[in-house]
Amino acid sequence: MTASELLARIEKTYFSREKLGKACKLKGAERREYVLGQVECLLSKKHGMELMGVYLSDEFWTADDDRMPLRADNPLLSIEGIESLTKEEQLKASLIKDVAGLCHDLSQHFEFDLKVYFGVRNNWWITNKRLVEWLSTTQYKQIAVHTSYIMKKIAINEYEDMHYQPAQDALASLFSRELMSSVRMPGKPQEKPELYVKAIIDEMLRIERHWKQGRRRKLEPEVVILHDEMYGLVPLQFDAGVLKAAQELFEYMDKEVYNRGVTEEVVNGFGEKVKEIRHKHFAKGWIADYSLEIGYLMAHAELCAQGYWQKGDKTL
Repeated sequence: MTASELLARIEKTYFSREKLGKACKLKGAERREYVLGQVECLLSKKHGMELMGVYLSDEFWTADDDRMPLRADNPLLSIEGIESLTKEEQLKASLIKDVAGLCHDLSQHFEFDLKVYFGVRNNWWITNKRLVEWLSTTQYKQIAVHTSYIMKKIAINEYEDMHYQPAQDALASLFSRELMSSVRMPGKPQEKPELYVKAIIDEMLRIERHWKQGRRRKLEPEVVILHDEMYGLVPLQFDAGVLKAAQELFEYMDKEVYNRGVTEEVVNGFGEKVKEIRHKHFAKGWIADYSLEIGYLMAHAELCAQGYWQKGDKTL
């Protein structure tokens, strides 16, 4: 199949020929709006059990985040193929690939350039206020759903890297009371997209506020994490009693566990210290044996023994 023939087939299958002919000459913000509108439409339509946006993406690339060509001989991805097209066909091909590219990244939940597609700073963290505003107010609801899920996915990976399990679990098992369902990876078009996006943004902002509160208190990052591990979740406020216990356990770990290796002596010693602190600071039943809190703490101690220990002003 020639580049011209493939282009014509894709255009007929996924686009309005009349609108595409006009849109391919657009630039700047107008072009961006056309791309977003087309992607929104494709992410909202079903064909069988798949989103149409996935099918358009599959015309070009595999499911890899660096957009590996699905076929080595795709003429629309080769210089020779593009050069064989007319000027107008080249403009159409360029615009179609922009639409397909965003469909690819959104449907596969890969990061993309926020500046290029949304016109906001290319920062995926919840502190990007313009991104949060865009997601909360945009008319492109399905795009917002997939984008917010990418943010959630990035944050989970970030918390995993810093071994902040309560925050990682809070996002991974996020439940929306308004949706009355878990906020899982989107597949079919979301029926209540605003609530889906809101659930993710609210939880990420809540965790961020908690972390900033710890920073204002000048707490060591590990103390914040230990506090939340003992609490069993990321709370709205720091508990004074739990914070004292976390500080005491932090000092013990810093002296007796850090970089000592995961030996029976170190692990048993830590376990005894947890029991001592539990008896000293907590009511009966809190941090029970075999509880989630114990699991968090023991995993934390093993990392500390292996040499992982955040000290100083290391915050997200």
